[in-house]
Amino acid sequence: MRALTSLAGWGLSLLALAALVKTAPAHVGAAIALPAALLLFFRRDGRPMDAVDGLVLAILTWSILRFATQQAGVGEITLIDPAGSLVDWLFPLLFLPFATLLGRNPCRRTAQLWALMLAGFLLGALGFLIRKGPTILWGGERLGFHLDRPLGIGLYAGTFLVLLVATWSRWGRQPSPWRWPARLLGTMGILLLGQMLISAQNRSTFLALLVALVTAALVGCFSARKTSSRPLTSMLAPVALVALLAALALVNGSVIGKRLGAEQAVVTTIDKQGLDAAPASSISARLHLWQFALETFPEAPLLGHGFGSLVDVIQSRLRPQADLPAGERYDHLHNSYLQLLWSQGLIGFGLWAALIGSLILRLIAAARDAPRLRELLPGIAGAMAFVAVWAAFDYRLNHVDTRMFTLLSLLGLYALGTQRPAVT
Repeated sequence: MRALTSLAGWGLSLLALAALVKTAPAHVGAAIALPAALLLFFRRDGRPMDAVDGLVLAILTWSILRFATQQAGVGEITLIDPAGSLVDWLFPLLFLPFATLLGRNPCRRTAQLWALMLAGFLLGALGFLIRKGPTILWGGERLGFHLDRPLGIGLYAGTFLVLLVATWSRWGRQPSPWRWPARLLGTMGILLLGQMLISAQNRSTFLALLVALVTAALVGCFSARKTSSRPLTSMLAPVALVALLAALALVNGSVIGKRLGAEQAVVTTIDKQGLDAAPASSISARLHLWQFALETFPEAPLLGHGFGSLVDVIQSRLRPQADLPAGERYDHLHNSYLQLLWSQGLIGFGLWAALIGSLILRLIAAARDAPRLRELLPGIAGAMAFVAVWAAFDYRLNHVDTRMFTLLSLLGLYALGTQRPAVT
């Protein structure tokens, strides 16, 4: 069993390293880690079932029952590949058995996994920049190396950016020979991630970064009130880093301004004449999709319309009455919350909301008695705010390209919620 567990640990590391770069090796890592994780999880060693266990079991049960009723004809019949969509929703739940592989110090192991995620992400970016040339960062072309598109690059760059800024004070605690090299590398990483976020040209990430930094600052100020011994430099350093990011934004002002103003005419038309008068664009398309979801939600408020791609649904029910961009095929609603509500109804939405809420409450409770964890709260809160805003405008978080990130995020929240005062 020890050999199988060790192998599973390596599999989990492979998953983390490849998660944000290539999905194939990440799935291989998951497959290697899963057998031992399931064995350890079902052995339990006397651990009683808690709220998170119960909610994961409830989501699993509900999803399978909803899929069965959908197969029996209860739901939207034009949804494509419902079985594949079911897997997308259930895959992130693997965080619970994978948590058994984190050992006696789950927080330290989680930090290692996130370091591997960052390393893999930066290696993927480096390979992309070598192939395309570094000038692509400033050439005005939308950056994207994950599956050769900018889908997740803004999400990943923004999340790591917020975490690095908010945890700056911990870098100074490195052993003396490594302290300044760590700070230098960290600053260079922040600048690179900031430039990548800008070059990805996702307007939602610009908003998400602003909300995340404000959230981290507010949580940091609240934490500082409870920790009077924090040195002034640890509080001023993040301010300096944010100022550095502001300078980076000014240098890229033309790119940001061009992207923000790309569909200004559409926004003006919507404001003055309404959505139906607006020309086809990414903004108007999202609004049409959201309007469609809200209007058709009452058709199946409790159970939802079912799992599957919405390509045929949008083509047959929305495109004839809405001016959507020609040639675009929309397989989801560009809003993770509406996607969940529309597909799984109030029952599924409530269960997922309860799970996330339970993980957050566990984390807050653990932080009360763990000073080291309390120091991390600004970064965690900022990263969660970034993801929350991103999820409201872009791809669903359980998409095949982003579900590894979602799995590891849930795993991190779960592990941090197990932090104890004696664990550092």
